[in-house]
Amino acid sequence: MTPAQSAEVVWQNHDKKHRGWTVHLQIGAEVIKYPAPHPGPDQNAADTELVSLAVKAAQDDGYELDPAVVKIKR
Repeated sequence: MTPAQSAEVVWQNHDKKHRGWTVHLQIGAEVIKYPAPHPGPDQNAADTELVSLAVKAAQDDGYELDPAVVKIKR
């Protein structure tokens, strides 16, 4: 698997249609954005649940992500 440098899990609240968590995965100079599955974790989800979401999104796309480099932006 290709290693990812970092990830950020961000709460998106643009409107009712685009509300939820998005994983921003940093691969070199590229940032790949993965929306959480619907229905996903709510806005008050535990940090451990959100870190797991980021790690799973990375693994599903063939990247290796260290949970220690995941940041959460509420």
